[in-house]
Amino acid sequence: MKLFYLFVPVLLLLTVVACDVDTDFVTGDAVQLGFSQDTLTFDTVFTARGSATRSFKVYNQGDEPIMIDRISVAGETGVNYTFNVDGFQGPEARDVIIWGGDSIFVFVEVEVDPTDPENISPFIAEDRLLFETGSVQEEVVLLAFGQNANYVNGFNRGEFFRITCDNGVVALPQDLPTVIYGSMFIDSCIVQALPGTRIYFHGGVQRNDQVGGNGFFNDGFIFTQPNGSLQLLGTLENPVIVRTDRLEENFLDDPAKYRGLILGPGSKDNRLEHTQLLNAIVGITLDSLAEVTIENSTIAYSGGPAISAYQSRVTVDNSVFHSNFGNAIQFVKGGTLNMRHTTVANYGVDASALVLTNFTCDDSGNNCLAANMTANISNSIIGGSRGSELIFLDIFEGNELDAFDVGIRNSVVRTDQGFLDSQSGLFADFYTSICDNCLNLEFSDPIFIDISDDDYQLDSLSVARDLGVFNPALPLDILGVERDADSPDAGAFERVDL
Repeated sequence: MKLFYLFVPVLLLLTVVACDVDTDFVTGDAVQLGFSQDTLTFDTVFTARGSATRSFKVYNQGDEPIMIDRISVAGETGVNYTFNVDGFQGPEARDVIIWGGDSIFVFVEVEVDPTDPENISPFIAEDRLLFETGSVQEEVVLLAFGQNANYVNGFNRGEFFRITCDNGVVALPQDLPTVIYGSMFIDSCIVQALPGTRIYFHGGVQRNDQVGGNGFFNDGFIFTQPNGSLQLLGTLENPVIVRTDRLEENFLDDPAKYRGLILGPGSKDNRLEHTQLLNAIVGITLDSLAEVTIENSTIAYSGGPAISAYQSRVTVDNSVFHSNFGNAIQFVKGGTLNMRHTTVANYGVDASALVLTNFTCDDSGNNCLAANMTANISNSIIGGSRGSELIFLDIFEGNELDAFDVGIRNSVVRTDQGFLDSQSGLFADFYTSICDNCLNLEFSDPIFIDISDDDYQLDSLSVARDLGVFNPALPLDILGVERDADSPDAGAFERVDL
């Protein structure tokens, strides 16, 4: 009997060893993993250096034991994520076993110091925990608040939220940045951003699978409903900043990181004053009968237009649009554009600086709707990389009074013979009947200090110098410089010779 008990532990040990040696693990592309959640959220707003731990499960969805080749943190943010899985401590774990029909826990910790610079500890610290088996890579998204800020919608990626205030006024915080994760609707309310306010969008492509959903959409926008208005009211010394929440230096001029501002049908009293609107897909989209006034502002680094208007009213003074990778300003189905002392510099893209049309058609091109297009442009610069930076399309080809009423004065434009011959020569007399005292910009003409460095102040020999006519309503340029009362420069900047 004693001999039997002596052999039992030995037999068990041999059995275990034999199992380890003889077990055939499923590896590579054949591994089938399941996750208890696809996003791990650390929803603590850190007010001091701190850490938090969350966990999730990884399932073996097959009957055979599997071996995961490698688990690691992608390392896409300066925030420090670490993990522990089945006794392995990150930054990586290899040959992790999950038995058939079983699961393992993964514990993830994040350490955040919100006093770090924003380019080191971003507002939304997003990373990925990668699971690699063969050529297959799966992931769990890791999300944490990296900075002290006003997180108006928490971590609700792709979700819409609404701000309403019984037709009153709500001001965003000035002491902390506002981070929008998801998309904001303004209803029966004026939302204001006062001097120094910073608004950051997380953005990204999301999917709407709800009833009536439209599939994939670009997240990260502010949408004003008919009784809602957005007013970004900066000053020269303290502008309002609207941009992506990726604050690393290489993202400063990165386009199309979030959807942008959308002014819905009938939305009025929208304003941008001393505002920098950067990195959007479309800077401002206006739907039918919406209105916006833009003063002393910059819209740049958009993936498409700075302004895309559909039968809307846009007023622009003392502003700069540059590095917009689409038509910089485009009007569809008419509208009204009033633009003074504005610089539109559409360089580095095969698209036009200004597109004005008075109609829209369905996909067949047969069913079209028209509305009057009115534009008054003065003391401005409309340039870029194309031979012609203007596209004018009048569905009535000049036969309908007021249907296409465009006047440009004392401005620098760029056109070519193709533009003058367009629509059977409708604009052949452009420089005598439409564009009064205009200069057709040649590629060899000096114009800006340094296009490659996005410096659109005027060169000392710029052809835009002294081209304007003084407007008492705009005595100062975008930088607060006094304009010459006798012969101001065209564009947003007045040249100052030292």
